[in-house]
Amino acid sequence: MNNPAFEFLRQFKQVNELTEELVTKTLKKKYPNLTLEQLTHIFEQGISGNYGKVYAIDPQTLLGWVADYMSSQGTTKHYLDEGLLDNTLHITDSRYPTGIREWEQEVNKCYNAYLRGVKPEHFHPHIYDRLVMDNKLHHSSFLNFMSEDTLVEYRAGNYEKIGKEIRCAKHKNVASFFDSKKSYGNDKIYNI
Repeated sequence: MNNPAFEFLRQFKQVNELTEELVTKTLKKKYPNLTLEQLTHIFEQGISGNYGKVYAIDPQTLLGWVADYMSSQGTTKHYLDEGLLDNTLHITDSRYPTGIREWEQEVNKCYNAYLRGVKPEHFHPHIYDRLVMDNKLHHSSFLNFMSEDTLVEYRAGNYEKIGKEIRCAKHKNVASFFDSKKSYGNDKIYNI
């Protein structure tokens, strides 16, 4: 596969190509923002024994090194400094967050970005859904941000026709929620 991080490891230990493939695939899903430079650094630290004695270079060892590194980097500031989730990312994409903690972090990142002036239309639309699932917003509160004409179409079930308006109303609802949290001096939505 010619991944430079794995080529570095091969200078010291034998690394099976299937191991490289599995680890790469797993890392893309679990840590999509992990850079090649970070991975090489992790492997340098791991092969040097910073994560314990090295017996074999297997998937469990390599993923353990990355997990150890990420947990040492796992301060609140670290994830808040990451970029926002691509707002066009579909649920079937491997980079789509699947865990509750990932979504809570994404909401906190969006709130942090909002406080710095980023407009809500840059947020992934499922931020609204996360807030609804956690009872922070009522499931139909976005209707308050729709025009009368759009509401008529909505009640008629013409969702595809007004999809953009629905998304816009949900973004406005999230902005209103963030404004209320800001007025209380909150620096994040979830305490993680």
